[in-house]
Amino acid sequence: MRFPLILATVGGLWCAVALQAGEAQDVGSLWLRAEPFAAGSPGERLPFWLSANRYGTVDPASANAGLRFGAHRPFTDDSGFEYAVGAEVLGRASQNGTVTLHQLYGRLRYGGVQLTVGRREQMRGRVDTSLSVGSTTWSRNAPPLPKVSVSSDGYVPVPGIGNTLALKSSLAHGWFEGNRFTRGALLHEKSLYFRIRPSDWPVTAHAGIVHHAMWGGTNPLRGPQEVSLRQWANVALGLNILTRPTQTDEESDRIDANHVAMYDFGLDVNLGAWKARAYRQFYIEDSPGLWFRNVWDGLWGISLRWDDSALVNGVLWEHLRTTRQGSRPDLGEYRGADSYYNHFKYKGGWTYQGRTLGVPLLTPASETPGLANSLPGIGNNIVVAHHLGVEGNLGASLSYRMLGTYSRNYGANRVCARPNCKPPLMRSFSDRRDQWSFLAEVRGRVPPVDRLSYSAAVAVDTGEFYDRRIGVRVGLTWRGFYAP
Repeated sequence: MRFPLILATVGGLWCAVALQAGEAQDVGSLWLRAEPFAAGSPGERLPFWLSANRYGTVDPASANAGLRFGAHRPFTDDSGFEYAVGAEVLGRASQNGTVTLHQLYGRLRYGGVQLTVGRREQMRGRVDTSLSVGSTTWSRNAPPLPKVSVSSDGYVPVPGIGNTLALKSSLAHGWFEGNRFTRGALLHEKSLYFRIRPSDWPVTAHAGIVHHAMWGGTNPLRGPQEVSLRQWANVALGLNILTRPTQTDEESDRIDANHVAMYDFGLDVNLGAWKARAYRQFYIEDSPGLWFRNVWDGLWGISLRWDDSALVNGVLWEHLRTTRQGSRPDLGEYRGADSYYNHFKYKGGWTYQGRTLGVPLLTPASETPGLANSLPGIGNNIVVAHHLGVEGNLGASLSYRMLGTYSRNYGANRVCARPNCKPPLMRSFSDRRDQWSFLAEVRGRVPPVDRLSYSAAVAVDTGEFYDRRIGVRVGLTWRGFYAP
């Protein structure tokens, strides 16, 4: 295994930079971070919360030993032309070991406009990021995908009415990995949000729409898909979307992309010492979803936060439901008709490097018990879940986070029965499988070195979906600054 060499090389780089790192942060300096980590379980696979929502850095299929080293220069407060850069190397020994540039990006900012090029960790949607189960369309579960994006620098007030109404938007083009069912697929992504903040009111309202689309590439059953400016416009505008495509539709080739979108609504309440957030994300995959046919599908969330130094300073409850999926019970259709995150043409599903891009409770076939690891697509997407998160402080230099998730899992329709995904398709499973997943995690400083901290976590799965699993993860993180 190459990991000892990786560890020695990256560890040596860490030490060399650390010797030159300054004690104080300077404007324009590099933010440095290095983290060796390990995760393991008595069984073959890790519990759910040891690998989910970690940007794909932890391999769920086995024990892990890894090292992350990153250097980032963020934007400064300069209001003129400004730049930011970042890079992070990940080396991991596991069943699916890797040495990769986990992040590598450059950013430019001028006025209220930003340009970002490369691989950079991000999520889409206004959820409680530290405790959430994950945003509906783009969570923290998969590794960052290479993109080129143009966006506003946060919310920009509408001229003439002060800060009462503000907008933010983004437009991006990206590339999926080559070793998937439809090779060389492209990503189209855009978003538009409105913010209403009446003066002297403690309440702020947010409303937005986020649209992603997988298009282009070469399908092994249908051949190369059109890639042109005209086709990009069709994808961007959502043209040629049929109500519900199937492989037998004569018009199926007119469907140019796998569209994944959401309406994102939220309220923020700021009462000084107390802050609250309520949000609702509506999932959209086809035309009926635009008109709220699946009104009960999506994510609900309520978050409360207060004094950062308190024993408990944050509480979150979320509810996820993905059962309706465009089905028509009056026509005898079974729930899950649209098979969320799956697509008849892009059979790899809404995934990147084998990890679900959206909520990780909707699992790829490789992580769905009873299905072969080699099958493409999503194996479990009919889910009802309740999720609770709590975090706080156990002392001046020790914090904790606890997550508990209960889910009812009903499988998925139209799952590939073989790796080449030729008909017939199958249903993964039809019985109800309940599951409980828990995480307890602590983080603290290593005295007397302020820049050195540790983390430790234990996770447990129990229920009928996964096998009973227990596992631990430990990590040591060094942070510093380097002023060239």
